[in-house]
Amino acid sequence: MVYYKQPRRLNIVSFTLLALLAAGVYGLYVFFPIYWDAWTVDHQLRDGAAKVYNLNSIKEPDRTTELQKMLQKVQADCVRLGGITDPDFAVSLDVEGEDVSLRGDYDVPVTYPLIGKKTVVHMRRTAKANIKRVQWE
Repeated sequence: MVYYKQPRRLNIVSFTLLALLAAGVYGLYVFFPIYWDAWTVDHQLRDGAAKVYNLNSIKEPDRTTELQKMLQKVQADCVRLGGITDPDFAVSLDVEGEDVSLRGDYDVPVTYPLIGKKTVVHMRRTAKANIKRVQWE
């Protein structure tokens, strides 16, 4: 018959779990603000893509002018609300048939606390919408 000792409170498993928990908290502390701002940018891009539906009914050349104003407003809102500091940030509009997509590309510099290492996270955010006219009958 084999007798086992009661395990100690602090052992290799508990130290491993604590290390994994600390790494997860550190990762959240470093990267959560970046992705929170990206969700804000996503929201602004979705709003802009939805506005294209209304602007699509305007006749040319006013439509092009209004679309450019809308893109500038979306870009300004993304910079203001999303905290984007990248000077190369731009919002692009792609219309393919009945689908429209707005895309914003920007870089976010990340400085890791405690170790001082710096990296750059490239964010490519896209919002799509359908601009097909609804036939109410």
